[in-house]
Amino acid sequence: MAAEHIDGRAKSAVYVAVRLLDSMELLPIIRGRHQYRLVLCGHKAVEAGAVCLVLMVQGQLMDATLSHFMIATKTGLLAMSPALGLTFTRHARHFSHKWAAALFFGVCTFIADGAIHASHYPGEYSEAAFTGLGAFALSLAVASTPIGKRIDALAEAVFHAPRHRHAPADSLRTRQTEDVS
Repeated sequence: MAAEHIDGRAKSAVYVAVRLLDSMELLPIIRGRHQYRLVLCGHKAVEAGAVCLVLMVQGQLMDATLSHFMIATKTGLLAMSPALGLTFTRHARHFSHKWAAALFFGVCTFIADGAIHASHYPGEYSEAAFTGLGAFALSLAVASTPIGKRIDALAEAVFHAPRHRHAPADSLRTRQTEDVS
C-alpha cells in the first residue's frame, strides 16, 4: 500500500487527523442513523443542561459558577443517555414525533436531575420536576424552530425511509402447472 505524500514527504498522523476532522470531509463519513444520533445527543444534552443551570441558580445566571456548569453538564449527559440508547432499538422511530420525544426527554431529565443533585427549592424532587417540565417545554420550542425542523427531517429520512415496493399483484399469482397427460 503506497503512502500518500505532501511535497515529497509522507503524511503525518496529525495531518490525517486534522483532515478527517475538517467539517467538509467529516459530513460524508457520518450519515444516516449515526448522524441523527450525533445531532440528538448534542442538542438534547444542551437543552437539559441549560434548563438545569437556569433553575439551579434560580434565574441568577451571573451567580453561576464552574461547579454549577459541571453539575448541569452531568445532568444533560445523563438525561440524553437513555435517548441515545433508545436510538439503537426499533423504538427509535418514535423520536420523529416531537411530542413523544419531548415527553420521553422530560422524564429522562427529571430522573437525571433528581439523581445528580439535591433540590434548591422546597420539596425533595421539586427542582427535578421543574427541570423535567422545562426540558419538555424547551424540546417542544426547539422543535418549532428551523433547526428543529431540520432535525425532524433527518429523523424522517432515517426512520421512515421508503421501503422496497412490492411486486405487482399479477406477478404474485402462483403459476399453475399444466396437465401434460
